[in-house]
Amino acid sequence: MAEILMKPYRRIWSLFKKELRTIAKDKMALVMIFLLPFVSMISLSIVVGQSAPPPGMGSTGGKVVGVLDLDTTTDFPGQDLSENYTAALREYGDFYIIMYNNESKAYWDLYNYKIDGYIVIPDGFEHNLTENIKTYVEVHVSATDLFTQMKVIAGVETANMMFRLHHGWIRSEILPYPIIEFQPKGDYTAAQFGGFICVFSSYLGITMTAAQAIVGDVPLRRMLLTPTTKMEVMIAKITAYLFLGFLQSIVLVALWINMFDISLNTDFLTLTIIMALSALSGSTTGILISTLSNSRLQANQAFLFLMFATLILSGFFIDVGELNNWLPMNLAKDILLSTAFKGLSLWDIGDKIIRLIIFCFASSLFSLIVFWRKEAIE
Repeated sequence: MAEILMKPYRRIWSLFKKELRTIAKDKMALVMIFLLPFVSMISLSIVVGQSAPPPGMGSTGGKVVGVLDLDTTTDFPGQDLSENYTAALREYGDFYIIMYNNESKAYWDLYNYKIDGYIVIPDGFEHNLTENIKTYVEVHVSATDLFTQMKVIAGVETANMMFRLHHGWIRSEILPYPIIEFQPKGDYTAAQFGGFICVFSSYLGITMTAAQAIVGDVPLRRMLLTPTTKMEVMIAKITAYLFLGFLQSIVLVALWINMFDISLNTDFLTLTIIMALSALSGSTTGILISTLSNSRLQANQAFLFLMFATLILSGFFIDVGELNNWLPMNLAKDILLSTAFKGLSLWDIGDKIIRLIIFCFASSLFSLIVFWRKEAIE
């Protein structure tokens, strides 16, 4: 009786050991299982490090904000309230402050990414506060960076609260008035999130499809017995997925503009070129995944890992610092929003385009090297 009862457990034990042996043979799966938490922690440490205040900037968190003090009133006894307010922005708003004498200079510094926003203290500021009259400070932020918008506005609100507490004011004597610069005409929320969805679909959609291009191509083994070279195969596959991405780009941009009735500050051709670059980066990324993988399952696992990592580090939800200037989807998003919102030309953002092209070239070259060294296609 005991022997009969033990047989199911032995079978389970045997199957368990067999499954462990199978997993142990799948090196890619093991790498994905153990690399995911490691890379996540490394990425988090990089993000935290990038968010640390620069030397000499105190606890600014890297956010540089301009202040334009237009107040000429001197009603409050013994203190200059506009200077006190600027000090509160520095201390409680967690900002590094740059003072400006004219708004035009602050506006163009915001346009050129030299500052993260600027605050205008209006004339009559001290008089209004002295007489308990509600007054507003303008907070100018860029429409191209949602995370920075929230950071700057939240910092101003914190500084306002602490400034009021310090002076014993309990009513809403001072309020921020956000002004989002460089907005396209139409629904701003649809424009902001629509741009993210366009790049997300173009990059990861093509990556997902291209991830099966090599490892899932069963007839490829026989094809390579002919005079066809691996380089020719690589070029053909990258080009094919680029063409597919180009067609997808036209559809995405057309939907983005027409569905939400948005008037973007650039032309359709520029948008299509940017989306095609995004698709090229997705094509080369997917081909790289496909050459590194030994099975379709491994390719799917690698793509899922890439997708979650890309979403976390996309810069749309958290500030990722310098990584924003090198990750392909982040670059494509910044290029798209800079042209669509600010009206910049491709020449104006040539450095970001060059970095995106370098990524595409490097991933293609690495894919070719890996593909060349493979003796057989699994």
